[in-house]
Amino acid sequence: MQHRILLVAGFFPPYSPLGAVRAPMLARWWSQQGHDVRVIALENPAVAGQLEHCLAPEAVRYIPFSPPAPVLRQAADSAKVLLAKPDSRFKPHIESCKTLYRQVVHFPDRYRKWIKPAVEHAVAMAGHWQPDLIYSTAPPHSGHVVACQIARRLRCPWVAELRDLWADNPYNDGHPLFEPIARRYAWTTLAKAAGHVALTRGSAKRIGRALGRPVTLSYNGFGADDFASLDNVSAHDPHRLTLVHAGIIYAGQREPTMLLAALAKLDASARARIRVVFFHDEESAVLSGAAHHGVSDCIEMRDPVPRPEILKLEREADALLLCRWNDPAEDAIIPGKLFEYIGARRPILSIGSLTGEAADIVRAGPFGVVMTDPDDIARQLLAWLAQKDAHGGRLPDLPEEPTRAYLRETQFQQVDAAIADILR
Repeated sequence: MQHRILLVAGFFPPYSPLGAVRAPMLARWWSQQGHDVRVIALENPAVAGQLEHCLAPEAVRYIPFSPPAPVLRQAADSAKVLLAKPDSRFKPHIESCKTLYRQVVHFPDRYRKWIKPAVEHAVAMAGHWQPDLIYSTAPPHSGHVVACQIARRLRCPWVAELRDLWADNPYNDGHPLFEPIARRYAWTTLAKAAGHVALTRGSAKRIGRALGRPVTLSYNGFGADDFASLDNVSAHDPHRLTLVHAGIIYAGQREPTMLLAALAKLDASARARIRVVFFHDEESAVLSGAAHHGVSDCIEMRDPVPRPEILKLEREADALLLCRWNDPAEDAIIPGKLFEYIGARRPILSIGSLTGEAADIVRAGPFGVVMTDPDDIARQLLAWLAQKDAHGGRLPDLPEEPTRAYLRETQFQQVDAAIADILR
């Protein structure tokens, strides 16, 4: 049965980061199933990536993003000047006040100004196109607020998909005075949805406990056609072991410190045959870490490239690097790139933590190795070098059969089943 689905997505091509592929893929999937899909999204050139979508231009309405008002920007600039060299005794208090101020002014997030015009557009559109269902995917979580208000105005069921947790997210830098208010607001808003979708088992359990209802689990997955034309690519470099990190580096959390330490343990001849390619370096965590360990010659930093080029690079790589945070809070978080790595069928080197859902998936595949000890990582690099030499300059592909459980199409079927139940 075909339905009219209104997708609310803060990030939607072309105004989306390279890694934010789920929303456009959902839109494509539903269109292929015969549903009439419309999208309301943010128009924000600051996050314009290299992604595309398949919908007709008139099916997508972009709401312009307004930055903070001039008076707020001027106040912030003045504060920066005044606080450029604060007394060290007061610096922690100053930083705390800045965090509190930012969260209050930007509540529920920095894109708050799109909420009202997005809702007004949906209500006006309902005069000639009434959705059967509203589906929000976030972050940014202001999209859930948009969907909630549209659902109330149009008396229409709403499904909230949390790609990351809104409340109780370990990556959120919440101020202790404001966090309880933000948490209560998040759970109160989400409780109004007719259904919820989570992308990890841990998140699904957390949402289910908070709201007292079942939550649909749908992993990010990878597309069956993502690597369709890349079956017979050659090694990126037949003479050097090439590792590619195609995700985002989070300084102090998801960063490659353990790999850099492992490279430092190798002799100069082995290091000369290893290269690690990165496309992101928050706070120069990669380059400064490489310099600290004396392995800068092994590191290559590149500018972001269109997604098709990233997919090709992943297939050409000898191995793919997954950086994780060594913290129990990371256990219920699965970087979206993991599934793309699985689809690339190249060995995965997961570092940073031995535990959690991502580590379990890598081991169970088996899709690679999970390591935190630099000595173990160094031995694995040498083993891959020997294997690469033994196979004519390219490590063999991983088997295809175990990857099929993580096809995006398979995961989207879980979403469709939940929607069907709600609409019945």
